[in-house]
Amino acid sequence: MRHLFTYGPEPVDEAERVSLKETSYGPVPERWDVATLGECAYVQTGVTKGRKLEGEETIELPYLRVANVQDGHLDLEEIKTIHIRESELERYRLRAGDVLLTEGGDFDKLGRGFIWSNQIPNCVHQNHVFAVRADRTVLSPEYLSFLVQSQYGKAYFLKVAHRTTHLASINSTKLKAFPVIVPTLDEQWEIANILQAIDKKIAAEENRKRTLEVLFKTLLHNLMTGKVRVKGLDLSNGEGVA
Repeated sequence: MRHLFTYGPEPVDEAERVSLKETSYGPVPERWDVATLGECAYVQTGVTKGRKLEGEETIELPYLRVANVQDGHLDLEEIKTIHIRESELERYRLRAGDVLLTEGGDFDKLGRGFIWSNQIPNCVHQNHVFAVRADRTVLSPEYLSFLVQSQYGKAYFLKVAHRTTHLASINSTKLKAFPVIVPTLDEQWEIANILQAIDKKIAAEENRKRTLEVLFKTLLHNLMTGKVRVKGLDLSNGEGVA
């Protein structure tokens, strides 16, 4: 990610040929534009819990909490519901391609988020989760999702965040002021495709690791309970006959 957001989708051995310009959050290719997030995306704030809606026409909908939005993925195992005014559905409803970002959390998780793919119909979001809707004529949602996870994105959020002893948070004004580095759309798609391919490889290796751990625990259990016996084991040279 550091290479892609510093030099673009250029081979590592050709990186020195790329002309760079300095920004407040790190060097980027000179040919790339820089625009505020508010100029190339709509930032949607979420619904506030605990509102008094007695006597009004309401509907109960699934909604995303901060716990559902992780760094680089969404945890949708537990989805809670919330009541909103029926007229507010379009105001708070998530749309495919929205980049979800958390308002606050631990320093290393500030601005964490991922892209929404409409996994749950008519899903809304809490006010502590922002939904960023990119103008797709200039900005790819997939590219933006990776940019905010990058060192460049983290550097901005940490610099502008309101901090307490252990936590940090940002508001919609500071989010809209995020300086988005904007390559051509072709470059954005290439960068996103590279990173998506890497994520798939990482996920495959993590699944393989979990499978091996389960296999090891099963074999260990069978050995300890005598379901599998080892005979003729010679501990002096590490060899034996089962």
